[in-house]
Amino acid sequence: MEYRYTPRPKNKNATYLVTGLGLLAMLMLGLGMGNAASMRALWHMLFLLLAVATIFLFLRYFSSAYLYTITEEWGEPTLVISRIQGRRLSTHCRLSLSHLLRLVEVADAKNAEGERAMADFRAERIRYSYLATIGSVPTQILYGREGGQRFAIRIEGDSEFLAVLRGAIDRAAAYRSSEEDADE
Repeated sequence: MEYRYTPRPKNKNATYLVTGLGLLAMLMLGLGMGNAASMRALWHMLFLLLAVATIFLFLRYFSSAYLYTITEEWGEPTLVISRIQGRRLSTHCRLSLSHLLRLVEVADAKNAEGERAMADFRAERIRYSYLATIGSVPTQILYGREGGQRFAIRIEGDSEFLAVLRGAIDRAAAYRSSEEDADE
């Protein structure tokens, strides 16, 4: 069984941010062209910083997408997170779901429950965010332990993906308990 899901980005905020930073960078470049030589370096430095930020955000949120794959190819339920950029597909995370401790849904990061969940996420020493959308959208946070290290992974998915993920987590829990029985 293999289930693939690519979150559809809702990047209105990213569009505004990239456009604003790009325009601000062009303004810095223009100011650098008309000023005295002593100020020119400052304006060009600001232009460079804003241009790099604009390019980074554009590449991160517009020219790439994430692919979440739930598979049982290796004998137990596994979540594979890949990034698609052009024709290139690179795997960023391969997680055996038997290592998960809990799954937390964050419906809104602005209410008290969402703020608490995001504070827990930020408190983890090892944390990854594989979101296609900037801002607070309904997301899921996977907490786990592997190799003695705790980690947190933040992803986004619709209700169908979440149902498949929960089923795979249940199968992984059964797999983990059968493994523990075999060890005894």
